[in-house]
Amino acid sequence: MLMSVYPPEGSYQERYYLIDQLRDLGYTEDAFGKRTIEMTLPELQQIFINLEYQRECALEN
Repeated sequence: MLMSVYPPEGSYQERYYLIDQLRDLGYTEDAFGKRTIEMTLPELQQIFINLEYQRECALEN
């Protein structure tokens, strides 16, 4: 089950919230070397969703 965690309001705060969350999950850059600090909010959101989905699938198996 995916948990909803609501970050602080505002896209600026949400972006840095996701960067911190991704860092906690061990994700700091993509396969091409682009660091999370250089990514847009939609990129960070998609990566976070994908990592959470992968984690949930791993827990089910």
